[in-house]
Amino acid sequence: MATLDITCLRSLVTVASFGGVRRAADSLHLSQAAVSGHLRRLESELGFPIVARQGRSIAFTSRGEDVLREAYRLLGEHDIALSRLLGPETGDLVVVSTEHTTEPELRAVARVLSRDYPDRSIRFRFHRSARVRESVHDRSADVALGFGDLGHGTTHIADLPLTWIGPADRAPETGKLITFTAPCAIRERILTSAAASGRHLARECIDLISLLTAVRTTGGITALPQVPDREPGLRRLDTLPPLPTIPLSLATSRRLAAGTRDAIASALQETWCAHL
Repeated sequence: MATLDITCLRSLVTVASFGGVRRAADSLHLSQAAVSGHLRRLESELGFPIVARQGRSIAFTSRGEDVLREAYRLLGEHDIALSRLLGPETGDLVVVSTEHTTEPELRAVARVLSRDYPDRSIRFRFHRSARVRESVHDRSADVALGFGDLGHGTTHIADLPLTWIGPADRAPETGKLITFTAPCAIRERILTSAAASGRHLARECIDLISLLTAVRTTGGITALPQVPDREPGLRRLDTLPPLPTIPLSLATSRRLAAGTRDAIASALQETWCAHL
């Protein structure tokens, strides 16, 4: 019987969240070879390809997207079960973030946590915004980064502009919208704008890699708060009407000192200002 290794599934989700193996490996503090090995192990267990190369980037196969959906669900249940079994006071510090948080922002969080809690390891988990909010509510995260109201103790970090992007190798079909599946704050802003401009929803995607691949292959457009740098096959579209900004927010558990929370907020705000 085939089995799904949790470590491999976590690598898979992180690759989807960061849009590539290298960025995922950096986030997980693993080598690119290790993360690629995790993907190959999943493919070997399941007996079909999950990812396919597209130039310098990768895309999920149709069955790979099915695996990714299950991976999000299984990891969520796995993490909730661990929280119930072990309680909140485990040795690791857990940072839960949306897939749109950038590497500099995550490094800023890690620097503060490492300084204030040098004897504790840091684990990163990546989920959709709705699950990030749940992690604050069920206290399964020490640090949560997401969009909008994250519940009690939410700290506003910055208002992120949404940037339209389209294919680089052709004229974009600006009436064809590619969005994430619901619930999604970015999707809501895109579709609200579309209702007033006559655009229509052409495709929904569960993760960042699928979204970027759909823009490249269909010629449609989407909008993101933080566009991956030097993403092959894509370009910014500066001539389309601007979209409302989206608030990046921070929440921390009561297990962290107030000074640590304030230091994380300051580090995130400084990181954001440095990249304006």
